[in-house]
Amino acid sequence: MTMIKRLLELANKLAEDGAHSLTLKRRAVSTAYYAVFHALAKLCADEMLEDRRSSEYERIYRALDHGTLKTAFNSQPLSQIPEIKTIGNRAVMLRSERNRSDYLPSQHLYTKTQCLDLVRSARIAVAALGRWSDEHRRTLAVHLLSKNRSS
Repeated sequence: MTMIKRLLELANKLAEDGAHSLTLKRRAVSTAYYAVFHALAKLCADEMLEDRRSSEYERIYRALDHGTLKTAFNSQPLSQIPEIKTIGNRAVMLRSERNRSDYLPSQHLYTKTQCLDLVRSARIAVAALGRWSDEHRRTLAVHLLSKNRSS
């Protein structure tokens, strides 16, 4: 089982077990986001390099940034390609929820159902990435990892 699948399973378990625990629900949401983030980082590295054992692969994998992820998904061309836009919307929403989960002091962030819905959304996003064409994967990798410069 891959790390991404394990993160999704852990997020689901935390959400299921967290009916009466805000801490478990917070961790479930954060873990669900990180499953998507790692899936995107892996996609980028896989598109750029074949040798997963190289130090360059790790460098590309680690190049994805949380802040630029939102910017890239909300910019052209990623925001204009329906398949990518759908995943982008999920990734950006999960990132926002992860920030809420990790940083807000509120005692009533999520119900168990809301938490499970967020985990399900992460699972859908990860599964969709695996079904994309080479062209969409390459486009996503290039735009997530490179800075968009204006003319």
